[in-house]
Amino acid sequence: MRIAQISDTHISLDVLTRLVELERCVAQINALDPPADLAVHTGDVSHDGLQSQYDAASQLLGQLTIPLFVMVGNKDNRRALCDAFPEQQRPCRDTPFVQYAVETFPVRIVCIDTLCETSNKGELCQDRLADLDRLLSIDADRPTVVFMHHPPFEVPVAPDPFQFVSRDNANACMELLKQHSSIRGLFCGHVHRPFATHVGCIPASVMTAVALDLRFGESKPHAPDTPLFVLHEIGITNAC
Repeated sequence: MRIAQISDTHISLDVLTRLVELERCVAQINALDPPADLAVHTGDVSHDGLQSQYDAASQLLGQLTIPLFVMVGNKDNRRALCDAFPEQQRPCRDTPFVQYAVETFPVRIVCIDTLCETSNKGELCQDRLADLDRLLSIDADRPTVVFMHHPPFEVPVAPDPFQFVSRDNANACMELLKQHSSIRGLFCGHVHRPFATHVGCIPASVMTAVALDLRFGESKPHAPDTPLFVLHEIGITNAC
């Protein structure tokens, strides 16, 4: 199964290049042959949480020819995001969080809400941790991938390698994930730098920002055909 990850578009009507980059990202994904099965935006859709920014992002992302699912990052506003994107792109159920599972593909897609109201760093309250465990426990042998904005693991290529409010909270998240052998990958954003590691035996990675002006760290020179997304190829064999 092929999943296109988009992250950290930071759409701002004051920085028009980010709209151009998102439009190019969408065109690149649409041009894939064979096509991806779906796309996931792992947060920081907007830069300031403004409705106008979400409306612009939704219009561009609506040009994708494959299903799209969106989630929140630390820059996002849950209500404004939910108002801009149709329910099938953020099926949040009866919950205050943008957290859900997608069951309509051979691999289950689990999107986790790590937004903290008081910090740019991530957190998972007890309600969200319990919900994550519940989502992963349904049809527990089914291949699953998990998407979240903030990585719960250390990212040593970033100036601040740790991106959760609490180490205990991040560790609780990782220990929970390790308990579920169905997980084939953990995919994050937020740090605007690419990095790959493992959480236990689960492959884990961070993609850089779609917004080129916000890409940090060492990176290759940008060309017109530089991919602005990451394509994940997910098998159904055991992760461990």
